[in-house]
Amino acid sequence: MPISKFPLRLTLGIFFLIIVMSVVGLSCTSGESETDDDVTHPSQFEESVQVLNPTGLFTVDDVVAAGWKKSKELSFETLPDATSVWYGFYNQRDVEVRIYESHETAMNSGTGPADEATGRGKPDRTGEGAGFFTTRMSYSAYAIVGNLILLCELDIEDCQGLFDAIK
Repeated sequence: MPISKFPLRLTLGIFFLIIVMSVVGLSCTSGESETDDDVTHPSQFEESVQVLNPTGLFTVDDVVAAGWKKSKELSFETLPDATSVWYGFYNQRDVEVRIYESHETAMNSGTGPADEATGRGKPDRTGEGAGFFTTRMSYSAYAIVGNLILLCELDIEDCQGLFDAIK
């Protein structure tokens, strides 16, 4: 009785399929862990948060006088202790201004939501940001300037001139 090559080919095919699936599975797993490591690296976030002028009390008009272009007021109902939230532009970049009663309130009540908006906390995937009507889904950096929290679109350097000009 002649030996059939069909079982041998089937066995080799299954073996090859198992190897390919293992390689693909390992490459997907290692990619995910690299992304997770990048997201939780504290050194990335340390450079993107500044605390300036802790004794200053500022209004939205002070930010406008520093060169920020006010666009619209946002809902601040989801931000604990915020008195108002504004969306606008500085140097052709999106900048959100969150106003609190004092520097201490901004530090205590505002840093958590700012961390969420910049990806340090639980990411905001709903697009709601500061309220139900915000334009951006997230920001990359923020600064606390007196009683203000300013969220910057890409880099802290994009807003540095604005931070320095608020008086």
